[in-house]
Amino acid sequence: MQDQVHSLRTRGVAAAYLSSTQRPVVQSAVWEAVRGGRIKLLYVAPERLVQVADSLADGAVSLLAVDEAHCISEWGHDFRPHFRAIGRRRTALGRPPTIGVTATATPMTRRDIVRVLGLHHPVVVLQSFDRPNLQFGVRQVQSERERVHGLAQLVGASPGTAIVYVQTRNRADEIATILRHRGIGALPYHAGLPGRARRALLARFLDGRCRVIVATNAFGMGIDKADVRLVVHAGVPPRPEAYYQEAGRAGRDGRPARCVLLWKHGDFAFNARLTQTGPPGSPVLDSRAERAKQAGLAAMRRYVTTRGCRRRVLLEYLGERTRVPCSGCDRCLPQP
Repeated sequence: MQDQVHSLRTRGVAAAYLSSTQRPVVQSAVWEAVRGGRIKLLYVAPERLVQVADSLADGAVSLLAVDEAHCISEWGHDFRPHFRAIGRRRTALGRPPTIGVTATATPMTRRDIVRVLGLHHPVVVLQSFDRPNLQFGVRQVQSERERVHGLAQLVGASPGTAIVYVQTRNRADEIATILRHRGIGALPYHAGLPGRARRALLARFLDGRCRVIVATNAFGMGIDKADVRLVVHAGVPPRPEAYYQEAGRAGRDGRPARCVLLWKHGDFAFNARLTQTGPPGSPVLDSRAERAKQAGLAAMRRYVTTRGCRRRVLLEYLGERTRVPCSGCDRCLPQP
């Protein structure tokens, strides 16, 4: 929210956001501006939407926009229960015109978004998921030491901004420290950092003072820095959607960028343990969510082990059949 509001304000849009990381005096000022009609676009987390519904008169909201709408679905990646309640909050807001947008959603997830938001005969706009300027590569390693060494080589050789994704907070701290000891200016980013520290770190990353971020999946949705030249995953994400979201932080300026995944066999055992706890709800929903997770794991295994086109594995999982030649993966266009 912080990133997007900053970008909108520089373009002259009267935007603001409400967040638990803000001081009470700042939140009060935002509410005063909203009620006074001085805010055109208000960003809030789904958890706070009930407060918005209670505080604004019926009809005060002219459009409800749900960003990262894949979070609505129990069998989509990054499921968040509060997203699931947005359909009810929409009713409390007077059922304003509503849009849901996401860059990564399977056909099943897209159907679930429509149902949960209560959209009747909606206009569905579906573009290609392909990002031709991204080059995808995978390297298998035998140990964590080999993975960190390969990671340091990749980041050290990359001339521009880089993001390194890891699976735990401790790992983010450890790898950032290792990279700094090797002369690479890297900093960790994860949900365990205080809100003020995360905001300061994001600002340093966006204005170029921090070249390398080592992050958990807390650093993903909504981050829009155009000149990221390299995204490295030090481990296997649990679902292709999650991988494609995070890899998609690269090359937003349209110029070539690399997305490299460093994996070892133990990564799949780690992810399998994460599937033991499904989202709350009925046994039917839990069963569907479990099957979706298992399908995601299987697709990621295909992605890292395929002898064919890696890009095709990702696109077909997202429901896109394409005959366009791959614009760049290590199977179709081997790296020198």
